[in-house]
Amino acid sequence: MPSTYKDIQQLTGFSLSTISRYFNGENVRPGTKNAIENAVDQLDFKMNDFARGLRSRKSKTIGLLIPDLNRLFFTTLMYQLGMLLRERGYGCFVCDCNLDKNTEIEVMNFFINKSVDGVIIIPYDQNPVCLEAARARNIRTVLINNALPSFETDAVIIDNFEAGKMAAEYLLSKGHKKTAVISNYTYFHLISERQRGFLSPLLELGQDFCPHAIEKPSAINNGYQAVKELFTIPNDITALFCTSYELTLGAITALSELGIKFPADISFIGFDNLQLAQVIRPTLTLIEQPMEQIAYEAVRLLIRQLENDSSHKYETIVLNTKLVEGESVADIR
Repeated sequence: MPSTYKDIQQLTGFSLSTISRYFNGENVRPGTKNAIENAVDQLDFKMNDFARGLRSRKSKTIGLLIPDLNRLFFTTLMYQLGMLLRERGYGCFVCDCNLDKNTEIEVMNFFINKSVDGVIIIPYDQNPVCLEAARARNIRTVLINNALPSFETDAVIIDNFEAGKMAAEYLLSKGHKKTAVISNYTYFHLISERQRGFLSPLLELGQDFCPHAIEKPSAINNGYQAVKELFTIPNDITALFCTSYELTLGAITALSELGIKFPADISFIGFDNLQLAQVIRPTLTLIEQPMEQIAYEAVRLLIRQLENDSSHKYETIVLNTKLVEGESVADIR
């Protein structure tokens, strides 16, 4: 049976109030402190986390809420966040909302009922109903991927416009005038920003550089279907850019089935340097997001809210992607 305060009392002779003051972090005499700590070691006493939470009003748990557990980007990010939070003494609840606004609210209510100290969320709904509910309970929040104008809090975002623009400018530098982009038309505003960034430098150059744009939900099968649609009719496209990891893998699968090789038949730029993308040959040229830095900044901002004065100004951290040059883009100048 686990030891209790009464066991420490019997061993040390101190009152329960003195023992309680010690465990609550209040000042006690050095001799008293040493005696209680020796008793704790002798009894192998473990403070119950729930009891500690009642006393400190902190549960030392964080809710991690993502749109979809089937997306490798999200799950990889959750791994990074969980690892960093554990290093700081926090446990985690990891939930997804399955791309559903009502489920997102339900998950947030679950976090509230579990008395989490904070939530790191990649928001699906642009209307922050669930975030307002958390704030009403003094639960601190940090956003990833979206900074919502209607809800002021700390956020970590990627400059997705510049990510797309970087891909287009690289293709232009290699002489590619006829290009295509496969993007996302559903929730993920950040992916549509990548498309907008990609189109920007090409459209400025005029009609000869006007790219094909195919919009699909961001999933492997949809990247596959987009490529099949693109190549059902003859075209003079020399390069293709995919705006997400899932679309990248689906497009690669379809190109392989069609016998279209890169960079010999078409040049290719994908997104996110994750697992399968790393083993494809020839090696892919990719736009890479700084996963570890995203997680680090999100945890840093949340810990600052939890452990420092909450009156600080909220901050939006904007991180840049980088182009990882592989062998999938031909120089046709």
